[in-house]
Amino acid sequence: MAKFEPTFELNDTTMERIVFAMEDQTKSRLVDLRTGELAANSEGACDDYLAPPPVWTAADGFRLMEGYCARLRNIELKRALIKALSRGKGVFKAFKQVLSEYPEEDALYREYKNNFLKRYIESWMDDMRESVGLTRLGPEPEEYDDLVDEEFQVESSLFLELGFDLFSLVEEAFAESMTWLPFSAALLEKRETLEFLEKHKDTATVRYISGAAGKPIAVAVGSMERAEGRPLALIRFLYVSKEFHSIGLELRLLDALGTWCGKVGIEHCLVRSLFLRPEFNDQLASRGLKVLGSEFLLV
Repeated sequence: MAKFEPTFELNDTTMERIVFAMEDQTKSRLVDLRTGELAANSEGACDDYLAPPPVWTAADGFRLMEGYCARLRNIELKRALIKALSRGKGVFKAFKQVLSEYPEEDALYREYKNNFLKRYIESWMDDMRESVGLTRLGPEPEEYDDLVDEEFQVESSLFLELGFDLFSLVEEAFAESMTWLPFSAALLEKRETLEFLEKHKDTATVRYISGAAGKPIAVAVGSMERAEGRPLALIRFLYVSKEFHSIGLELRLLDALGTWCGKVGIEHCLVRSLFLRPEFNDQLASRGLKVLGSEFLLV
């Protein structure tokens, strides 16, 4: 990668080729930086002008679809798409099936996706330029227009600086959890959550989303733990008010805490709470979070 830079025009044809290579799970294609055409990815040494396409995973595709949902004002469609994204399997097919029933929104989604991928590929092309010592042609990735809906902004605070009563939200989560937890298990989870908040009140970080009246409608609390000297982030409380279920606010909070982990140098983040809605588990798995274990109730 020391001799060549992207010199091709990123038109519709080259865009289609590169997106195909990005989404090809076999990783069998490389991009010719001179022309934008694709070449076979052989096991031997490849020419300097051939580069792997931009990295693109199923989790990236999920985030793109979620970002589009967040922008929607059509509540009926928004809920239908979020429900499709909550499936454990067949997420992409279900998402397309729902959109097919709304031709105008389907066309807007295609435009949204193309614009997003164009910026993504342009950023990759600039990365290739930087790798050979050249300056970027476009803006830095973080300077792109915010593709996340402005309706629900994530705010941050330290636990001791919160301007609202977090414990009342724990009580709400406790009350709602009794629809799927036995009373004794809900009581235990409430006690352990409160003990966590008390223990980490000086260090806990909070991400929350406020509603129209200023009252938080979604909140997540995390803190850094150490296991034999190794740092680990623990998210011990994650709650979204009942009337705002199924529009992806939990995932937005997790993204925000994941960003915090990266900034403070924590590699792994563990989410642990019996207050999480059972139907949210599949959504976490489809988002790419790894299931580490389970808790079982003997009946």
